Amino acid sequence: MSIDKDLLDRLVEGRSPGDLFGKNGILSELTKALAERALNTEMTLHLDEERADGAPDEGNQR
Repeated sequence: MSIDKDLLDRLVEGRSPGDLFGKNGILSELTKALAERALNTEMTLHLDEERADGAPDEGNQR
């Protein structure tokens, strides 16, 4: 998988290094968003597997 170079160009266009790499920079925001998306996907898959296995419903679901 590769990231679209045009998308990256648009993300960094006109931004200073601080805007990109600072504490609240775009890199930090992208990392956070990607981690949250991955964790949500993992949780969804995990809960779907439990439901498919016929695990009893104990209230731990979305």
